[in-house]
This record gives sequence, C-alpha cells and structure tokens, in this order.
Amino acid sequence: MVSRKRHYAEIRKRFSRVGAVRLLGLKLAQLRPGRAALTLDASPRHSHPQGIHGGVLATLADTALAMAIFTRLPEQTRISTVEMKINYFLPHKRGRLRAEARVLHQGKRLAMGEVEIRNPTGKLVAKSLLTFSLHFQAEND
Repeated sequence: MVSRKRHYAEIRKRFSRVGAVRLLGLKLAQLRPGRAALTLDASPRHSHPQGIHGGVLATLADTALAMAIFTRLPEQTRISTVEMKINYFLPHKRGRLRAEARVLHQGKRLAMGEVEIRNPTGKLVAKSLLTFSLHFQAEND
C-alpha cells in the first residue's frame, strides 16, 4: 500500500499534466480523503459579457470531483465522467473562485459526488452533482 503523502503527490503530478488544467489556470488547493479543493483566478479570458463561461465552471467542477475521487483509489485506476448536472446561481466576472468537491458514494464501478463553487465572499456561484465510472486496471496492464 502506498502512503497517503506519496499518493497525493502522484495525484498532484497527474493534475499538473492535464492540458485543460494548464489552459484554464486551475490550481489544486487541497486534497483530503474523498475531498478536494481547486481554485481559478477568473479573468476576461474565461468570460463572456455576462461573466465566467458556464463551460469553464463545469470544467472546474468536473476536475475538482475527479481529484477527490482519486484520493480514494489506487494509482493505476482511471475514471471517466458518466453524468453531470450543474446549476448556476450567480454570475461571476473576476476574482478567485473556489471549488469544494466531496465524494458522496463510491461503489465498485461508479462514484458520485458534489461540488460547490463559491466566489471570494463565499456566495454560491454554482453547484454540481456528478457521476464517474471507475476503471480498475490489473497491475501488469
């Protein structure tokens, strides 16, 4: 069994290699068992005239829950999004957003969780419920 510290270091390394993470400027702020927090310093490049593009917020939520799920899985496990629902509550133009993800259920093949995205004053900007498929690999694959 791999130590939690080493496992989280591997998650952070994998996170930093994701092209969309780099493109959008997502930052991994926190990892705990079944939980993760990401931040995004929202700017005009993430926006349309009304505020941050919904697809950017959806990517933030999807990535945050993926990181939370990875804290509970062996390193060689792969996951993929099966379903996502997101509600947008407030427009947000600029400043740091924080996405807090929490795994609600993990079975043998699926994991489900929720993500809350909040603005710098703590107001809820968006909330998402997601389901991921778990793909365990044999050690010699």
